[in-house]
Amino acid sequence: MEQLDLQKQNERLLKALEMNQLIAGELHLGTLLKQVMAVTQTIMDCESCSLFLYDEKSNELVFNACSGEKEAQLKEICRLPMGTGIVGWCAEHGETVRIADVYDDRRFVVEFDRQTKFTTRNMISAPLFVRSKLIGVCQVINHQHGDFSESDEKLLDSLVPMVAIAIDNARAHQRLLDRELFQHDLTLAKSIQDSFLPATLPEITGYHSAFYMHSAFDVGGDFYDTIQIPDKRIAYIIGDISGKGVSAAMIMSTVLSDLRMELSFGGSAGQILSRFNQTLCKKARNGMFVSLVLMILDPELHTIEVANAGHLPPVHIHHERIWQHNEASGPPAGIVSDISYDCDRLTLQAGEMVLLYTDGITEARNESDEMIGIGRLMNWLDDAPASPHACIEYLNDCISHYVGDGSQGDDITLLIMGRD
Repeated sequence: MEQLDLQKQNERLLKALEMNQLIAGELHLGTLLKQVMAVTQTIMDCESCSLFLYDEKSNELVFNACSGEKEAQLKEICRLPMGTGIVGWCAEHGETVRIADVYDDRRFVVEFDRQTKFTTRNMISAPLFVRSKLIGVCQVINHQHGDFSESDEKLLDSLVPMVAIAIDNARAHQRLLDRELFQHDLTLAKSIQDSFLPATLPEITGYHSAFYMHSAFDVGGDFYDTIQIPDKRIAYIIGDISGKGVSAAMIMSTVLSDLRMELSFGGSAGQILSRFNQTLCKKARNGMFVSLVLMILDPELHTIEVANAGHLPPVHIHHERIWQHNEASGPPAGIVSDISYDCDRLTLQAGEMVLLYTDGITEARNESDEMIGIGRLMNWLDDAPASPHACIEYLNDCISHYVGDGSQGDDITLLIMGRD
C-alpha cells in the first residue's frame, strides 16, 4: 500500500514537472490556460478543473477556462463579484479552501450547477498571486476517489504559483504584441496622412504662401491642402476632423479625396462646399464631422471666395488693419445634408495676407493653464512681419514663448497666403 502511494506521488511529481516545462514556454494565454486545465485535472485526479481570472476594473472573478464540456456555457454566465461564492471568498481572503460537501457550504453558488446540469460534490479553491497581486482563482472539482485530502490541498498550493507566473508572462507578452501592432498601425496611418498632405505649396506669380503643422499626437486630425482648379484658380483648405489618432488619419484621406473631386467639378466656394457636405453626410459614421475653411484665389482678378463649415474664421492681415472674416459661416460638414453654404467674395489688397488656422493655437495653454485665445492671437498679429514665411516663424516663436512648459492639447496648423 505504501509502495502504491509512493508510486502515485512520484507520478504526480513527474506531472508537475511536465506542467512546469509545458507552461514555461507558452506565451499564448488561451493555449496556456487549456494546457494548465488539462494537466492540473490529471495531477489532481479530479473530474474538472476551472480557472477564474480577476478583472480589476469591475472587481469581479471572471470564468475563463475549464477542462470538460461546460466551458462555453460557463463563459456566458459565470462572473462573480469579489467576495461572492467560494471563488470570491477565496480571492477576497487570499486563502486556499478545501470543502468536502459544497452543498453544506453557504458560500456555494448553486445556480451554476442548475444552469449547466453539472453536480459539484467537493472542491479545492486556491488563489493565484504574482508579487502580492491577485491574478485569479484555480478550482479542482470532484475528486475521482472520494474527498480531497490535505496532501491534495498542499499539492495544489505548490502548483498555482507557477500557473500564476505563466499567466502573468503571457499577459505581458500580449501587451507587447498589442503595442507593436498599435505602433505599426500608427506608422501606417502617419504614412497615409503624410502622403495626402502637400509637402510644398504652389508658386503663384504675385503671391506667396507658407504653412506650419504640428500634431499634439503621433497622428492628428488637422489637415490642409492647396489645389489647382482647372480654371486656373487656387483652392486653399484648412480643417479639423472630429477625433484624433489613427481613425482621424484614415478619415482625412477620404475627406481630401472627396474635396479634390468636388473642386474638379468647379463652381463657387459655397457650391463646392455644399456638394462636399452632401457626400460626407452619406459616408459619416458615429458622429464624425469636419470643420473646414475653403478659400479660392483668382490670381488674375486678385479676388478670393471664402466658405466656412463651422471652422475658425480666417484672419486678414494688412498694415492698415487686422480683422476676422466672419461672413459665410455654416455648420461643420457631415452633420446636415441639405444645407447650402454661402460664400463671400472680396478683393485682396497689395501687401494683404490671409491666415487660416486650427483651434490648436487658440487653445494652447501656458503653465498657469491660460489659453492663448483669439484676442491674444490678434494682438500678436498687430506686430507680425509682412511676408507669409516670416509671419509663420514669428507666430511659432510667440506660441513657444507663451506656452513654455504648458500643454498643447490639440494639433496646431497654420496656412498663410499673401499678395505681394
